[in-house]
Amino acid sequence: MMIWEIFKKEWVDSLRDKRTMLVVILSSLMGMPFFLFISSEAYSRMDEQNEKRFIRVLGAEYAPELVNYIQRQGFEIKPASADYAQKLHSKEYTEPVLFLSKDFASQFAQGIAPKVEIISDLANKDSQMGVRPVKLLLQGFMQERAGLNLALRGVSAEVLAVLKVEERHLSRAQNQQSAGLKEMLPFMFIMTLLGVGMYAAIDTSAGERERGSLEPLMMNPVSSWHFALGKWAAVGTLTVCVLFFNVMSIFPSLFLIKNEVLKIAFQFSIKDAFVFLAVLCPLALAIAALQIAVAINGKSHKEAQARNSMLMLLAPLALVIGMLKQGADPVWFSWTPLLAQNQLIIKILNGETLSLAEVLIPILVCIVILLASLSYTAQKIRRVVMQ
Repeated sequence: MMIWEIFKKEWVDSLRDKRTMLVVILSSLMGMPFFLFISSEAYSRMDEQNEKRFIRVLGAEYAPELVNYIQRQGFEIKPASADYAQKLHSKEYTEPVLFLSKDFASQFAQGIAPKVEIISDLANKDSQMGVRPVKLLLQGFMQERAGLNLALRGVSAEVLAVLKVEERHLSRAQNQQSAGLKEMLPFMFIMTLLGVGMYAAIDTSAGERERGSLEPLMMNPVSSWHFALGKWAAVGTLTVCVLFFNVMSIFPSLFLIKNEVLKIAFQFSIKDAFVFLAVLCPLALAIAALQIAVAINGKSHKEAQARNSMLMLLAPLALVIGMLKQGADPVWFSWTPLLAQNQLIIKILNGETLSLAEVLIPILVCIVILLASLSYTAQKIRRVVMQ
């Protein structure tokens, strides 16, 4: 009963600063739609570059053989102006420029490999995305000319082909295209957990200490464990509520995905949503308890915020470790908070079957962190008041 009363009091206090909480909650809820919309736009721009049926060329008159090959592949030749560098930098050109030198025809006739340049601008992302299609065209031209040169000498082009290499992908092309999106999604959820709970955890510990309201509260005949549980319940409930809406915001966000291939690849069901919550809720509750334990030593709101900001660095670190690892996930991944949840969410999005151990081990670790943090808070809270 006392825990319930403390919970109600802390819940009201955590919502007292309506402006701060509104900014935190709205930014968390709007993060997913914004992220999926931006990702969709990026994939659409990549597809547009791959589907463009023209090549911007400077010096096309010097390479009639190459121009003929490009046109036979169904591409239109568009001349580039002499100030192509400025137009690439100003993004007036959204595709790279193929530069052909005046010596192309003479060197080509003599059997000397002429140099060609694919010019793009690092500040112009669209032009960089278009480099690969141009490279593929040039490779095709080189293969065709090599075959013709051998045929003129009575040699079959198959003499050079000692192997016939074919690619066979086990995953669908759509899944490969959406792989980057699926790797970034856990990062969004984990950052939401860390961001939302931090402000409430600081306010209920260092915030009360700074306002001088913690001492009168501790004068009540209530055990330190009741105080710790009540404060944690309020912060944990807020974090889980925001997490729930954050996960559910994926469904309306799917309508913002314009790229059809990405829309097909990124399938998300109600079942996936509840599996997400089952994986992330224990982490959310453990993080809430840990943030209170970290903030309880802060003598001011700023000091507690500085301490908790160290936890915010763990999420990007977990994401980087997960992306840099090679081969199968090592066993210690399952025992590492944040990293374990990161890998589990990626597996869920990829449609992989999770083993019982993969799910239970991270939950067990979260329970240990939760109990350790609550125990530390309960022991520390009265010492802090007496200081």
